[in-house]
Amino acid sequence: MWTAWEFGAKFRRSDSGQAMVVIALAMVLIMGAAGLAVDMGYLRYVQRRAQTAADSAALAATAELLNGDYVTAGQNDAASNGFTNDVNNVTVAINYPPTIGLYANQANFVEAIVSQNVTPFFMKALGYSTVTVSARATGHYWSGTNCIFALSSTATDAILINGSNTISAACGAMDDSDASQAFLNNGSSSFTDTGTMVTGGYLNNGSGTISPSPATGVAPESDPLAYLTEPTVGSCTYSTQQVYNGSGSATLSPGVYCGGILVNGTETITLNAGTYIIDGGSLTVNGTSTVTGTNVMFYITGGASVTFNGSNSTKLVAPTTGTYAGILFFQDRTDSSAVTINGTNETQITGALYFPDAQLTYNGGGPATAYTILVANTIVFNGSSTINDNYASLTDGSPIKSATLAE
Repeated sequence: MWTAWEFGAKFRRSDSGQAMVVIALAMVLIMGAAGLAVDMGYLRYVQRRAQTAADSAALAATAELLNGDYVTAGQNDAASNGFTNDVNNVTVAINYPPTIGLYANQANFVEAIVSQNVTPFFMKALGYSTVTVSARATGHYWSGTNCIFALSSTATDAILINGSNTISAACGAMDDSDASQAFLNNGSSSFTDTGTMVTGGYLNNGSGTISPSPATGVAPESDPLAYLTEPTVGSCTYSTQQVYNGSGSATLSPGVYCGGILVNGTETITLNAGTYIIDGGSLTVNGTSTVTGTNVMFYITGGASVTFNGSNSTKLVAPTTGTYAGILFFQDRTDSSAVTINGTNETQITGALYFPDAQLTYNGGGPATAYTILVANTIVFNGSSTINDNYASLTDGSPIKSATLAE
């Protein structure tokens, strides 16, 4: 016979053993849940990083789309964010047009897909030797709304307006300088555009007006024409400066003008369509000369400078198709030679004036000009100008392209 005390002790020993089994099982479950939480947290961390890399890659590929090497651009940007294609089980796919999503098979969109096979810490015990983490983003490129760009990141008065002039732009302006006085309206001039953005600050020093008031503290934008490749400079078509100094007329053809071109007096100069490479010297137009050319581009290199002076009648129109559609002047990105364009109300300079490392002094453009784009290290306005944005002649619209995330 069991006594009551013996029966209770037996029961307690049995219950204690069961509790130990339950506790052991609970510990296994707790450890498993903790391990799963660790793995899930790590996988979410990798996925967030992959999404950042995909977003960045899509933007980089989109920005490089016009230049053609968008795949390398996207993969390089993903690598800078820690995801290098074909390294550590990473795949970075750049697709144009996108293969899936809202913008599948649509032009002007680029897709980036970043994936990695990740080895979990604890899920291996459940048979998961690797887990694929993937992220996707789509970029979109479109014609930008700005047409005035000062690229210097530090210059005081990166955009400077002097005198008592009227400057009217049917587009916006971007001033990348972080100086406290990055944009200065100095005098009684009126500056009107669709919106000026300044990384630093601005000053309206006088009785002039800026409308609307610039937005300050804005993140700088990269060079909007950085995608352009520089033309190949071959041997000299003309080995010395070509001078037209009188009252005659001449027709010029594309080529490499070593020493540049000088036009004085009342000459009438007609430019055949094509690319004119000014290698050294200068492109200078003085006096009351007449210079006309359609579907022309000037590439300025070899330390050459550009000056249009006097009351000359200038009507120059950039190419409407091809690599340099919409580009009228393109200065070597390492050339800081200053540029001066003095025009009148009759001056028509249709195209982009691209002087990325130089100061551009722009003193006039007539209202009949379809479009003008100013991109320079710094910009000075000393005369009244009308800057339009009618890109109807260009199949792809403005050569200024902006890249944004679409999804």
